[in-house]
Amino acid sequence: MANLYIIISDLAIQFIIINILVGGNAAETFNIQTYGAVGDGVNDDSEAFTNAWNAACNVSSATLLVPDGKTYLVNNLVFEGPCAAGFIFQVDGNINAPADPNSWKDKTIWLQFDKLKQFTLQGSGTIDGQGSNWWSRGDGGDVPLAIQFNGGNQVTIQGLSIVKSPSFHLTFTSSKSIQILSVKINAPGTSIHTDGIDINGQSTDFRIINCKIGTGDDCVSIGNGSSNIYIEDLTCGPGHGISVGSLGKGNTQAQVSNVHVNGATLTATTNGLRIKTWQGGSGSANGIIFEKVTMDNVANPIIIDQYYCDSPTPCSNQSSAVKISNVTYNGISGTSSTPVAVRFACSTTVGCTDITLSDISLRLKSGGPAQSYCLNAQGQTSEPVDPPSCLSS
Repeated sequence: MANLYIIISDLAIQFIIINILVGGNAAETFNIQTYGAVGDGVNDDSEAFTNAWNAACNVSSATLLVPDGKTYLVNNLVFEGPCAAGFIFQVDGNINAPADPNSWKDKTIWLQFDKLKQFTLQGSGTIDGQGSNWWSRGDGGDVPLAIQFNGGNQVTIQGLSIVKSPSFHLTFTSSKSIQILSVKINAPGTSIHTDGIDINGQSTDFRIINCKIGTGDDCVSIGNGSSNIYIEDLTCGPGHGISVGSLGKGNTQAQVSNVHVNGATLTATTNGLRIKTWQGGSGSANGIIFEKVTMDNVANPIIIDQYYCDSPTPCSNQSSAVKISNVTYNGISGTSSTPVAVRFACSTTVGCTDITLSDISLRLKSGGPAQSYCLNAQGQTSEPVDPPSCLSS
């Protein structure tokens, strides 16, 4: 745990130094209305956004301003970097995607940010993916992400509301040194595959602080190649909870390490703190800490599922699995909507090892006692632990 805190401390210092260097004072402000944006929510303002971005990108400490009081309709956009250091994208108005899926130019990503360093996306505005017409199509075909950062480095996202994405709201691949601060992400609990924050593809050094997420899927999903992820004061619900995985799909190798959830409230989610892997994978998930988490009517509050199978056909039994070890649950309390509140369904051949349970208090919503279930799960406990532990020593 000491090593994880050192990493987080160094990252915080790094961002402080960056803020001192750029001073927070923009050398020049580029208002999208100057570049022809209408802001009536009807006319397509994509070209104005592109032109304003191109003008601001290479100006040191520039601010690209989306002013408040208006709604700007934009189609698929790629915001290409690298740009000059200290670039701020200030979104105080509303940015809307096209409501009609047939009018989208691209069915993969709505707003894509590539190769940006020392960049900030912030503001009091709302970025609206207009996803309801996509969800009504069902679970088939291509459905676009709302926002993706690819190759980001020293990026801060702060204060925004991101809502109603057709699928994932905010995703990261091959990114490092990322701060997500006081961001609100919201979609109906019935929406499909609308993860809040998705971290994947060799991404590292994340701080997710004081965010509120309610969607139809994982509030935060930590995927293959992720490391050094710190989450604090997260509010989650509705949704599928906080997930590490899924890992190892298609007999692939996976690696996740140093994940620390330090303070969260989960309400009426379909899972709580979940680690999920497919049979047949390899690699490892280790150094994972969940602590100071409150559950309110949560299904499967604590769960490791090494038999995850999100497939229309049954998954075959396989002997290999992603190795799960060194996982700590400390200070987890509240109510479960399922009889089994603590479930460790681990591979019969690989198993889960070095699991620690301490200060656990999970009861049924009705007030009655909950249960634990273990399959090939080894570890230790520090009382109190309720429901009683089934870990083998």
